[in-house]
Amino acid sequence: MRWSSLIVLFGIALIAVRGDAGDKEKKEPEKAADKKPYLLVVPPAGGKEVKLADWRFTHGTRRLALTGDTPVNPKTKTPAGPEYLEVREEKTTTYKNGIFTFVPLTSVRKIDYDREKKTFSATVLSDGGAETTLLGSTKFTSNKITIEGEALLDGLGAATVKFNGGIDKGLHSVKFPDAKPADKLKGATAVVTADDKEKTKHTAHDVQPVFLVDGQYRVMAYVMFKKTVKIDWDNLAGLRFVPSEDKKKISTDYLVTLKDGVKHTLSILNTVELEKKKTMTFVGLIGRVPVGYKLFMLDAIYEYQLTAEEKK
Repeated sequence: MRWSSLIVLFGIALIAVRGDAGDKEKKEPEKAADKKPYLLVVPPAGGKEVKLADWRFTHGTRRLALTGDTPVNPKTKTPAGPEYLEVREEKTTTYKNGIFTFVPLTSVRKIDYDREKKTFSATVLSDGGAETTLLGSTKFTSNKITIEGEALLDGLGAATVKFNGGIDKGLHSVKFPDAKPADKLKGATAVVTADDKEKTKHTAHDVQPVFLVDGQYRVMAYVMFKKTVKIDWDNLAGLRFVPSEDKKKISTDYLVTLKDGVKHTLSILNTVELEKKKTMTFVGLIGRVPVGYKLFMLDAIYEYQLTAEEKK
């Protein structure tokens, strides 16, 4: 056999090897596109955990896209943004529109329910990676969940199921096997005082005004007061609720403190024009906390104050 023939055969072999390698490379992305991990659910009857595949929450979570562009005409019914577990913790006022904690679903390790005590607990990973337990009552609908998915039954196949948590005959617990720490805190530090008997104080970072636009929460760089007062949030150092002297009347007045020390008593404007024939509703304040976000609904806010260092 001539050297030229050997070279040709060797070249064909190399091409074949490269072709096989190329095919493998093309198939790798398919392997990488894994489905989300199984959940482990202890069902209402108790006993052995049920492995849940292709699952989704239909109640108890919310998607947040706080800084995204406001969708004028949403094309899909599914809201944008990452999914968060919505939690109503202890000491978050008794108001229906109180204080909510949003934990990235990717940072949740376990959810437990005590059906006798009617309590809820969520074990989550904070920004530093430490386990944190959030406690609440199932009297708040935010602490109830509904999960739908496919239960993998040994030797039988998959069954379409729906589990409810926070009801009398609901599930006992849910485990999330691949929890990751929440994002690191950033932004200016502030203290929000709740409008409860104890005047409970909550520390948060990067606190901003939040509005409801097309059914989704959006942060804006300003807050509006009657009739046409617009204050940039970066110029504001404090905000304190001023109750009405007549207890039969609902007050919308707030003592506003600017960073230059000037103070004004102004009436908050709840409905704000976003664009022609389109409005948005002022909801309250939202800020970062070690486990995700805290939403302070307007009804639950007594006072907002930047820390002394941040006022400078």
